[in-house]
Amino acid sequence: MKQKLHTACFALLTSVVINAQIMKVKEINDNLSLSSSPTNLTVFNNKIYFSADDSSGSNSPGGDDLGRELWVTDGTESGTTFVKDLRTGSDNSSPSNFFEFNNTLYFSANTGSGNVLFTTDGTDTGTTQTAFPFIFNQTELNGKVYFVLTSDSYKLYQFDGSNAIPVTNSGTGVEAVIGATIASFKNKIYCYMDYSEDEASIGRELYAYDPTSENFTLIKDITEDDTNSGISNFTILGDELYFEAEDTLWKTDGTESGTMAVTETTSLAGITSLFAWNGILFFEGDNGTSEDQLWSYNPSNGVLTNVSNLNGSSDVDGDNHDPSDYAGYGAYLYYAGKVSDNSSKYLFRTDGVTTTRLDSNIIDIDDLVVLNGVVYFEGDNGTTGNELYSLDTTTLSANDVTQEIVQVFPNPATNFVKLPDNFKNSEFTIYDSNGKMVRKGLISSNEIKFDLCSGLYLLKIKTEFSILTRKILVK
Repeated sequence: MKQKLHTACFALLTSVVINAQIMKVKEINDNLSLSSSPTNLTVFNNKIYFSADDSSGSNSPGGDDLGRELWVTDGTESGTTFVKDLRTGSDNSSPSNFFEFNNTLYFSANTGSGNVLFTTDGTDTGTTQTAFPFIFNQTELNGKVYFVLTSDSYKLYQFDGSNAIPVTNSGTGVEAVIGATIASFKNKIYCYMDYSEDEASIGRELYAYDPTSENFTLIKDITEDDTNSGISNFTILGDELYFEAEDTLWKTDGTESGTMAVTETTSLAGITSLFAWNGILFFEGDNGTSEDQLWSYNPSNGVLTNVSNLNGSSDVDGDNHDPSDYAGYGAYLYYAGKVSDNSSKYLFRTDGVTTTRLDSNIIDIDDLVVLNGVVYFEGDNGTTGNELYSLDTTTLSANDVTQEIVQVFPNPATNFVKLPDNFKNSEFTIYDSNGKMVRKGLISSNEIKFDLCSGLYLLKIKTEFSILTRKILVK
């Protein structure tokens, strides 16, 4: 029994540092350091469609420079191919805004006469222009695609695969949906917009369009005056719609009284890049001392956590972490982020507690998607320019993992905790249960001393590639 009690005094903290094998799928623009810059990666029918520029013509029909056009990959080098030249010659059609609807892949491209809507099955003959205008930032509700047509005074439109028409508005005002900020939520289309009959007194605010009643309804005047609330980043989590407004995180259940700032996050600024994963809301935020980091908010218990904290104000000329381009798979959320000594973005992953940089060689990470357990993305190895890369998550084995077992004791603690000697000169940060930083510094010995009130705290230790995290109970 004494042995069991002794063992219970130790808190084991495990950090995983991955030496991941990132592979280049194909050097599309195969000419020294020229980039193909694959963008808008979209998974459809077990393949990935994207836009790329083979300016050298090394992998394009006839060996010609056909500009930025449509490409497809099955994840192999031989299966990564040019699809079609949508704008004849070297001019760019720049395919973008891909979306799936009724088992068909749609996208927008510029033919030289403006942006129009296309469909594709991945072949030249199966890639055709439709009679409809380009669609971007669309959302689907009850068998229809809703979007904003900028060429028609930013009105809300609906598309059923056969027709694209303005939504029926039985009200007396005219809508102007700004930035195509729309979301399908609880059988309505939520919009950041101004409504002509309200604009003078309300400005641009949160509205909802009900296709059944054919009405636009003001959900809430967030600014409570005629100024604009600047809504962006609609993200659904559970039974609520989250968004950014006035640099703050907000949520709505669809009612005025249920539309409010998320109290636990009001200390943060610079809220952006929202992503819902495993019942948690992840986003970029700045608490005033840590710079722009990856934060998480758990609506089930109201806990706010600085997940990354990789940089911080103590870094000389340190950059923000700037998390973006999320892709969840299995037990991990993969994303692009910066480190303190470099403005380039690297590939990271997190389980919601530990943040790990997966590679230190490939930079400019962008456009993450997952296909068959493999993460695909744009990256640059410093030699061949920006090309298409992949990380096979299923091949990460024990041989790829180095574990650091950290004994933190005593726990519960009074005014110190002990650590192994190999963590000397590492940075540490202690947060209270509200996510507020209460202690920060360098580990100069095998002890971290503190003078804290009784309660639960979070200890984070920063190593070269990751953050080690452990809860500490102070008596």
